[in-house]
Amino acid sequence: MKKAVALIMAGLMTLSMAACSSNSAGSSAATNASSKSAGTTNIVFWHTWTGSEADALQKVIDDYNKSQTEIHVETLSSQTEDKMLTALTGGSGPDVVYTADTTVSKWAQAGMLAPIDDYIKSGKIDTKNIYDSVYKLGAYDGIQYGMPYTMDSYMLFYNKDILKEVGAQPPKTLEEMAEISKKVAKKDASGNYVRLGYVPDYPWIDRIEIPYLFGADFYDFKTDKITCTTPEFKNAMNYKAEYYTDYGIPQVTKFKSGFGTYASAENPFFKGQVAFAIEGEWFETFIKQYASKDFNWGTVTVPVTASKPEIAGSGRLQAGMLSVSTKSKNTEAAFKLINYLTSDDAYIKFCASKGSLPTTYTALKSEKLTQQAPQLKPFIESVLKGKAKAFPAIPFSNEYSNEQGLAEQAIYSGEKKVDKAMEDLSAKLQSFADEWKSSR
Repeated sequence: MKKAVALIMAGLMTLSMAACSSNSAGSSAATNASSKSAGTTNIVFWHTWTGSEADALQKVIDDYNKSQTEIHVETLSSQTEDKMLTALTGGSGPDVVYTADTTVSKWAQAGMLAPIDDYIKSGKIDTKNIYDSVYKLGAYDGIQYGMPYTMDSYMLFYNKDILKEVGAQPPKTLEEMAEISKKVAKKDASGNYVRLGYVPDYPWIDRIEIPYLFGADFYDFKTDKITCTTPEFKNAMNYKAEYYTDYGIPQVTKFKSGFGTYASAENPFFKGQVAFAIEGEWFETFIKQYASKDFNWGTVTVPVTASKPEIAGSGRLQAGMLSVSTKSKNTEAAFKLINYLTSDDAYIKFCASKGSLPTTYTALKSEKLTQQAPQLKPFIESVLKGKAKAFPAIPFSNEYSNEQGLAEQAIYSGEKKVDKAMEDLSAKLQSFADEWKSSR
């Protein structure tokens, strides 16, 4: 893994220095108008949000800058993680970064993020107030390098009119969902599908979600073993594969090729091409923005397999992470910003405006949040059941997801059976796990 990280960093270092210069200039242009007093510590915060989401965060940053004179924060939005990595490696990057949950362990391993355990203690942060599964995403080898910020959870969206047409109620198990999907399937006069119940690999979400709904896991930290060959994991893959094999692999593949852009009016769920969609809390905004005004939809907690009713409420959580660069000369000030952003008032203001979930229990349970963003209520209720969890914090999580996606495509295309695909996937991923183990 050290070799892999070194190659990534070396490749990014070859990018033109002009890009870094452009980023630095952009940082100045993107700052708020608050004035900096003499003796004020200036810190720079880069994040990935754009448009209205970036505007919502800027309002919170403006509040912070106006509330005190000790620290002034400059922000730069719309930054990709490649840009961040290049800047951090070159020493010209920000003090604070907001990245995907799968990034922290890899960047911590590469020595690019500063440990924050001491700041958590000195700041008297109640870590028990943070959803445990996503808090662990900020850790690497027992040391905390990231603080979870916004969080996504998932529910099953369904087309009410389609279910009414086939005389079905929202499914309570995954098996019920499969049976309803058989009733929903419809072909045109030429024998081509014009409607299916569910297509498992559109857009991307169920790659991790479905295995959790069968009681599977992805990695065993006690043994440092990949766990994609367990019966639970294979059951999940077989379940997903049946949405291709039961309807004909070529026919489903052809049907899916006609799907429109995800974030548009051409989304197949909005067009009634599929009856079910596993989506996050942002999806209601998409419905309001892109679907027709008479689109009739509902949500339920994503069902689990009928064979494991005790895991009802399981599923995936994702969280963006706030971290401090090792190159920062103002790490204490940087953490004070993180502490402010995750304080209840600031947290609720941003999450309500953006339409995302906070990761602290006090903010999740706040009436202010649901009053300002009522669409979040069912997602919050689902999360508070406490059974959803994040993907394991391993430094090769991106490689895991990519390789799993390729393995699933081999299954859906009929190239491989589930057992063979999972055995091959395990062998490939275990090499990453072994390399990581040897480097610790």
